[in-house]
Amino acid sequence: MVAGSGQLFALQTSAIISGTVRDVRGTPQMGALIELMRAEDGTIATAVSDDHGRYIMATVTPGRYQLRATAAFFIPLLRNDVRLRAGVQSIVNLTMNNLFDADNWLPAQRRRADEPVDDWKWTLRSAANRPLLRLVDPESGAPISSSADQPHRVSSQGRIMLTSGDGVFGDGGLHQAFVLDRTMEDGDGAVLRADVGDVQTGGDTPQPSIALITGYERRSPLGGSTRLVSSFQSHPELTDGGSGGFQVLRLASTQQFALGDMFLIDAGTLMEAEHLEETRLEAEPFIRFTARPGNDVVVEYRYASSRELQSSDGLDQLKPALFVVPDANGKPLSDRGMHQQLSVSRKLGSRVISASAYIDRLPYGAIGGSGLMSASSLQLANAVADPTTGTFQVGGPGYAARGLSVSLMQTLTPALSAWVEYDLGTALRSGGDLVMTNLAAGLTPQTTAAASVALRGRIVRTGTSLKAEYRWQPANTLTQVNAYNVMPEEAYVTFYVRQRLWSGSMLPQGLDAVVEATNLLEQGYQPVLAPDGQTLILAQVPRAIQGGLSFNF
Repeated sequence: MVAGSGQLFALQTSAIISGTVRDVRGTPQMGALIELMRAEDGTIATAVSDDHGRYIMATVTPGRYQLRATAAFFIPLLRNDVRLRAGVQSIVNLTMNNLFDADNWLPAQRRRADEPVDDWKWTLRSAANRPLLRLVDPESGAPISSSADQPHRVSSQGRIMLTSGDGVFGDGGLHQAFVLDRTMEDGDGAVLRADVGDVQTGGDTPQPSIALITGYERRSPLGGSTRLVSSFQSHPELTDGGSGGFQVLRLASTQQFALGDMFLIDAGTLMEAEHLEETRLEAEPFIRFTARPGNDVVVEYRYASSRELQSSDGLDQLKPALFVVPDANGKPLSDRGMHQQLSVSRKLGSRVISASAYIDRLPYGAIGGSGLMSASSLQLANAVADPTTGTFQVGGPGYAARGLSVSLMQTLTPALSAWVEYDLGTALRSGGDLVMTNLAAGLTPQTTAAASVALRGRIVRTGTSLKAEYRWQPANTLTQVNAYNVMPEEAYVTFYVRQRLWSGSMLPQGLDAVVEATNLLEQGYQPVLAPDGQTLILAQVPRAIQGGLSFNF
């Protein structure tokens, strides 16, 4: 009788927490590790979700906690301010975002040095979602235990995409793509992406363009990761008037070193071999050093010689943009430049304020345009054309730049954020009539400003992933301000939307509709006289629209 009374008293004075773990599609997730944590005590209790995604923790001391969920292939989820009361069973359901949803068919915002995207800014994530550094509670400063040593499940996910669009240089026409991502039991990961498109080369029969990307990530026993990525692209549609197409081979390797909980070193090199009429070989290294002097402060120094790869995060971009500008002999110009940046970020509750100063040196200003040119005009202008989309790229003069950047990120929901940013730097501006064969005479580097507002993230209830942005800078500028810190396709009205299709039995599960648009209102266009006397259009980024379907399995 006394034992029974003791058990009843324990139940009345203890709390119970339970719930279900699902992904954004509503599918229950088995094997997720759920941790109930308190800053001063670390992990209080743990549970593992069953085959229906359910978990339960009984006889928990009432109080205020944090709840964290980790699982292979999912972004860690942290729920703050979980309050448990004595004698009450609290139900906390968790929805986890799958890393595979960010495979970047939908172009992602380039991760900036001053961009703490969430409370896991100080977590290095491999393909298996493994934290290698520990999160520090902003109020108490106490470290929360890492799940770096938790076991992982072998998992594979795939995606098949069918897309079509117009206006994207080197990516027009109908494309069929396949992505396979696999995580091994030890936390290592591998990815494969294959893309075949039907493009116009001037003849009656479309020709295939090919893009093949493979990547591998290995966990380092010293606390870090090694990533190796190789890619090959063949574009028979791209021509400078005398070539039979453009091919590029890229080999990238990066290494991250975590020095305790306070420092991170990220270094790597991108090797490129590009062929138009002649071949160019280039090595483009980078290094990034990050320090955390306080609980809510991040300081970072970054050196990069390429816009394409400035950190290990750059290898997440499974659909890299194409830049190709030839010299008079048809050899692609070297795009190796120099970017140095020092940035400071501070978290203030749900806001993150960032400021940075940078110095750039660009070998040429890559300028996009719309219109068709003859083969002779292309050779005279040292331009490369894509007849499938009716666009071209041409090089402006090289220039040096200095600038400042300030941004504010406001969290709206755990998955959705609003951004405001202001840049002051250098861009190529036109001073009058432009002639394609002598752009250096009509374009000069000048100090100018740019500003942007954006909404980025996911609406969990509707299964919508989105990025909507308006990035403004003066209409007579033809290159981007702060070029190393913006995505190549950002200009004026830009949006990307991926929507899960809910149609019951009408459509298969895991089907997404995707739409992306760049410079939708065709702003910032400037006329230029081609060598053959035609009037063409130059722009920071020409208008482009793509759409399609994606099946996830």
